[in-house]
This record gives sequence, structure tokens and C-alpha cells, in this order.
Amino acid sequence: MLPALCLSLGGCKDDDATLDSGIDGAKQGDELTDAEKRQFCEAADAYGEKVLSEEEFASATCTLKAISDALNADGSVDTCDVLRQSCLANKPETEPEGDCDLGIDWSTCQATIAEIEACYQEFSAGFAARMRSFSCSKMAEYAETPPTQEIEVGPDCSIARAECPTVMGGG
Repeated sequence: MLPALCLSLGGCKDDDATLDSGIDGAKQGDELTDAEKRQFCEAADAYGEKVLSEEEFASATCTLKAISDALNADGSVDTCDVLRQSCLANKPETEPEGDCDLGIDWSTCQATIAEIEACYQEFSAGFAARMRSFSCSKMAEYAETPPTQEIEVGPDCSIARAECPTVMGGG
């Protein structure tokens, strides 16, 4: 799920962005044509590119990896910083462009497009904020509670997942 989300969350940051797939918001996911499924996926990808840039994602991923590796070593800020810089110097590869796949089982998805779009916006904002929060300067805090990419499911995703269990990694 995270690789699909990561692809959906690359590009340029735009805090005022909203996801608008151009599909009737009252239409249910299981009613989409193949063309509409592609249209939704492409809109979700484009939206994600506005929320968390590929560069920000790579930087946050390096920071998270450095924190984890530093916690397994000596837990120091200096070790984390060195590991982060090394990772940034050897940037993680982004996934190759391919078929757009959000991991949604559309055949069992009875949430409306408006509900799914609201979930994507809520989840993307939370994920981007979480990724941007990672910092080697917080090593003492992380010794107690190591950081993760996981975020809590908010009200919009709870609504969407009730009718579309696989939206945003649910199910």
C-alpha cells in the first residue's frame, strides 16, 4: 500500500489543493467504468503530487531510515545526521511509472466518489504532515517511541472505508 501511496504523494506541495477527479461525486466506486477508474487514479496521483513532493518524500524517507538505524546503533543525533546525509547522497529510487494502481477493490466499493475524494485529501494531509515531522533532533523522543509512517484513520476515511474497505490501505 505504501508504494502506491508514495507514488500518489510525489510532486509539488500545494496546501490549497483539493482532489477533484471530475467524476460525479454521487457515483459509487463499484459503478465506475474502467476509464473512470483510470481517471480517478490519475487525479489522485496529481493531487498527491501537490501535497508532498517527490523530493520531500525522499528526504523524509532518508530521515526515517536514519532514525531507525541510529536507534539500532547508539541513538545519537550525530549518528542520525551522518546516516541521513549518506542516504540523501544516494537518493532512494522512486518507483517506475506504470499502471496507476491505488489498491482499491472497486468491485466491493460502494462509497461515493465524493467520500473517497474526501478520504484521500484527509489521509494525504496527515501522511504528508507525518513525513515532514521526522527529524534527527528528536532522537531522545524516538528512543521512547520510534517513529512510523502510520497515521490514524480520520473521520472522512472512516466513512469511506465503511463502504469501500480497501480505500487508502484499509481492508
